[in-house]
Amino acid sequence: WLFFLGVLATVFLGWAALVGVPGVQIGASFVPSYELGGDFYDFLRLPPDNIGIAVCDVVGKGVRASLLMASIRASLRAHASSIYDMGEVVARVNRDLCEDALTSDFATLFYAVLDYKSRRFTYANAGHPSPMLIRDGQVSELAAGGMVIGIEPMYRWRCDSLLLRSGDVVIIYTDGLSEAMNFDDVPFGRERIADAAKAAIAQKQSADGIVRHMLWAMRKFAGLQTRFDDLTLVAIKVL
Repeated sequence: WLFFLGVLATVFLGWAALVGVPGVQIGASFVPSYELGGDFYDFLRLPPDNIGIAVCDVVGKGVRASLLMASIRASLRAHASSIYDMGEVVARVNRDLCEDALTSDFATLFYAVLDYKSRRFTYANAGHPSPMLIRDGQVSELAAGGMVIGIEPMYRWRCDSLLLRSGDVVIIYTDGLSEAMNFDDVPFGRERIADAAKAAIAQKQSADGIVRHMLWAMRKFAGLQTRFDDLTLVAIKVL
């Protein structure tokens, strides 16, 4: 049963949505911890020329976290299919979670829509680590955000947007990456995340290659130290 749920957590990945998308590469990886957790990423093909991108981290471990993850993903897909306002989508997912979950249940959620023809990237962030935009070797944060989902049913999230350029890379991750510890209890941290991403970009890696390089850098740093949290990493590269 636990094995089945672990497999369930890894198949909610939406890769079919990316078939035939021009001008952009997306690489992603989900690395489970030794405990059953609640990370997921998902991709949604949205009309007319849009891709929805979601990364979520449910608090807690075990069967409950995995079931909450499945519930949030279903709610997100139901609302995203008919609403273009990212803040409104997150608000509705939040209300669903507040109605259905315990008061101790919450999650971080980053949800964005990329118009792959205009290259406009619009997002809402509910308590998630700020994604990174790497442009011409410089790192900036996609800093707009708000509180986690599952706490306040009437909370509203603000959207922000930017126009991506050829060569831009957006890195989205859960705290399982930034908080991965080495044997001296030093976390991998945002600076090492940025350095690993920039190194891969300098090598002209694909989006998949950027993800693989970053995970290799984390594993080299952490060694065989036990990880207590799931790790999710998404790289979006504009061609």
